[in-house]
Amino acid sequence: MKIFQACAQALLDHGVEVMFGLMGDVNMLFVAHYREHGGDFVPTVHESSAVAMADSRSRFTGRVGVATVTHGLGLSNTMTALVEAVRSRSRVVLLTGDTPAEPTHFQRLDISSFAAAAGAGYEKVYRKESLVRDLNRSFQRAVAEHRPIVVNIPADLMLDDAGQQPPVRVPVPHSPAVPVLDDLDAALGVTASAKRPIVLAGRGAVLSGAQQALVALASKLAAPVATSVLAKDLFRGHPANLGICGSMSHSVASTAIAESDLIISFGASLNVDTTFHGEWVAEKNLVQIDIDPGRFGWYVYVAGDATAVAEAIGAALDEIDHTPAQPGWLQSVEQALATFTPSDEFTDRTTVDTVDVRTACLALDNALPASRIMVSDIGRFTNSVWPRIAVQDARRFTTMGGFGAIGLGLAGAIGAAIAAPGETTVAVVGDGGFIMHLGELATAVRRHLPLVILVFNDSAYGAEHNKLQRYGADPDHSLNAWPEFVPIAKAMGATAISIRKLEEIDDPTRHAREGGSRHQLTTPQRRHKRPVRRDAHAGRSRIRGHSPGGQRCQPAATRSPSASA
Repeated sequence: MKIFQACAQALLDHGVEVMFGLMGDVNMLFVAHYREHGGDFVPTVHESSAVAMADSRSRFTGRVGVATVTHGLGLSNTMTALVEAVRSRSRVVLLTGDTPAEPTHFQRLDISSFAAAAGAGYEKVYRKESLVRDLNRSFQRAVAEHRPIVVNIPADLMLDDAGQQPPVRVPVPHSPAVPVLDDLDAALGVTASAKRPIVLAGRGAVLSGAQQALVALASKLAAPVATSVLAKDLFRGHPANLGICGSMSHSVASTAIAESDLIISFGASLNVDTTFHGEWVAEKNLVQIDIDPGRFGWYVYVAGDATAVAEAIGAALDEIDHTPAQPGWLQSVEQALATFTPSDEFTDRTTVDTVDVRTACLALDNALPASRIMVSDIGRFTNSVWPRIAVQDARRFTTMGGFGAIGLGLAGAIGAAIAAPGETTVAVVGDGGFIMHLGELATAVRRHLPLVILVFNDSAYGAEHNKLQRYGADPDHSLNAWPEFVPIAKAMGATAISIRKLEEIDDPTRHAREGGSRHQLTTPQRRHKRPVRRDAHAGRSRIRGHSPGGQRCQPAATRSPSASA
């Protein structure tokens, strides 16, 4: 058995059912052997997409996602997606290798420095006899360290005899961290004395399965519940659910958060968006619970698993017969939420041929299949989408936004769709992010994935548009005259439509509900980001930056063949 054969067999023995990547000199032999022996290899259009798909698959399955690219340029193309996976603490193994031992080889790259620059771990197979042992350690590190591991299997080893290899060892997961009572003293003190507490859940609480424990704790404290973006909809249906905490909070949530005197956070990073640039926590106590002490700042903190700590705090409160100080505050919050209407939060700017993205999202929330998985790209459109399009279970949502790089959302959605065959996956992307990796639509079409892509299209880069306005510069510099997405998507084998009127929103979703046989691309309109200029002569508003043919940019939705893309 050769090294390339032993490598492929080790991946199969590790239970790697799907691997994403592009073939090249360093990996083509073990990829071919992997496929020939039952492995599912998903060839991507670009190397960054391979890492993004492996990242997304890991998020939705809880297992290690595996990608492979060739040496040099193949690896360098993965940098943005690799940093995204690092920032999102995803369990990914990326297989690549050194170029042949020739000092003038034009594709040479220092792989260890590359991995370090991305924040990923690094392993190298130095001797052919250690191949499986090194792969075992790589998978174990990905699980234990919650980050990608870049594995260097030099090209010169691939045709060597593998010899006797050690057995494959399945990675051992972390055991839940249960704090001792002494570690809870400070947290219990501020929690028990709070008059208007809020229980906040982050992604760590979702991964811990802490929903019931947190609801029980909130009940003991007479506290409303809220989430970070990455835990959105964890408390869906709860009468005191404030929704997303931070810069995307609605008016009722903003009022309650401002009035609170304690936020007790479970598994949330407490970044500037969740804390509204620190304003939400400036005048109140904050208790932070996280399994990773490296995330702690200057708050009261407890190191431990979200479920275990929530249950421990609840038990301690029971022991002291804790009684909420102001239960009437919770009742007033619940009453305000019961009468809250999301559409009253904004002025609808829908026109005769464009749809306000916020109105579109409220309609899409009802029209899309209820059991959907949702994967989001990053961009200004998220301010409208995330609070208004929900999922039934917080584990069915993620955003490829840990690094703030647009363009990874489509690949992430493909990875999620492959991880959950038969489920309808919804990708939400902006026009700039979509066109950046438009080529991966071909991957979705080739795989016949049940994928619906919502492209929120205003032919501009939204963040830059806003910032140019704030700087007093002309925001039209952020506008882009994209080609029409619908004919491009159709040429690639997808079904595609443009939505210019609210009543057209059902079109891209009806096929998904009925299990249609074509992919679907839809582009919903984001009219409100358009710069509006006054016509000095006519005294009326006109829209700048129309799309080709004089038509205003619109929302579009696409769906891939034998599925929605």
